[in-house]
Amino acid sequence: MESTLSSDEPERIQALHDLKILDTPPEERFDRITKVAQIMFDVPIALVSLVDTNRQWFKSCAGLSATETPRSMSFCSHAILNEDVMSITDATNDERFSDNPLVTGEPHIRFYAGKPIRDPNGKKLGTLCIIDTKPRVFSRADKSVLIDLANWVESEFKNTVLTMSLKSTAKDLSIAQQELLKQNEQLAEKVQEKTEQLLKNDRVSTIGSMASRIAHDLRNPLSIIQMSSDLLKMNLEHHMDDKMKSQCAGLQDSIVEINRIIEDVLNYAKTTELNLESTYVSELLKNAIKNIFIPKTMSIKLPDNDSQIKCDSRKIQAVFSNLIVNSIQELNNSGQIIIRLLDTPEKVSIFFEDSGSGISDDVLPKIFDHLFTTKPEGTGLGLGICKSIIEQHKGTISVKNNPTTFTIDLPKLNL
Repeated sequence: MESTLSSDEPERIQALHDLKILDTPPEERFDRITKVAQIMFDVPIALVSLVDTNRQWFKSCAGLSATETPRSMSFCSHAILNEDVMSITDATNDERFSDNPLVTGEPHIRFYAGKPIRDPNGKKLGTLCIIDTKPRVFSRADKSVLIDLANWVESEFKNTVLTMSLKSTAKDLSIAQQELLKQNEQLAEKVQEKTEQLLKNDRVSTIGSMASRIAHDLRNPLSIIQMSSDLLKMNLEHHMDDKMKSQCAGLQDSIVEINRIIEDVLNYAKTTELNLESTYVSELLKNAIKNIFIPKTMSIKLPDNDSQIKCDSRKIQAVFSNLIVNSIQELNNSGQIIIRLLDTPEKVSIFFEDSGSGISDDVLPKIFDHLFTTKPEGTGLGLGICKSIIEQHKGTISVKNNPTTFTIDLPKLNL
């Protein structure tokens, strides 16, 4: 006897197809469950059966060579009409199945027990079922074990849905990364256009206007993208493969780069009052390095000694970060940076020395000029801002070659 259809049959079939598990190869994670069921219940056959429109298809079949049967012969199509386990002690005595070809012929089903298995949204997709060729009684304890195993199958369905979601997220991350790269290129073009305009007009006022527009146009959407990226990484990091982690890292690197360009423009356009406080140079250096990606092929040697200075910690830390990042970029992510510290009664000197080939003689005199850069993607604002910050502290910054060394001299202020 064929089973009736549930009231939500179209939605149930759609949920089954949305899972994208039909006609997929055998998987050890499902085969392990049917093997456990086969052993625990001492039955010849255990199945993870999915009830499609006109067939029942076996995602896992322990003890059976067939991969599917017509739905008209299916015990499971009856079982999914129940909320609980459906058990049949002897199919030859059940009017629904006594003339079923699977009863009268191979595999000569007598005992059957099937627990409906659901997708994460509660739609019944099929059953975890056990089959015997001889009649048997299904106890309450047996029922409890079968329910637990069916819950295991449902957990694997949830993992399947999560994997699909992760793949979709990876695709979204890739699209977002491309969009950020596009925005980065557009921003670089916009900065270049404005730079040319600044050479003909009042540079500071024009950059101030440009900074306001950039902050308005880019800051808010970029913050949303950054927050979404952080949430995706936090929620999905443990489920990401290496490719997805690499894409996520690339996305976050792009966000950092755009933020850096915006901050350069904004910092150039404004000069805020110093927030002076006593701090140690070592603390500023450690905080600066903490926010920088240091390639494994780079080494940074910090000073063995320390000095206490009075400064605006946030601004001086930004100067240190800029100098270190510049050295990493100039060294193509491979080399050594040595930071030294000299404390005298009048001033504190910090030296940033790298193992690069040096700065060309024609560039050296212009390196702290605002809007001067040798990098195709640079804004030319970074070192100019560093100079402005140091001078705001009544100090000086200079550079020399052989080896390339940036020197910051900060006068001793009253501590």
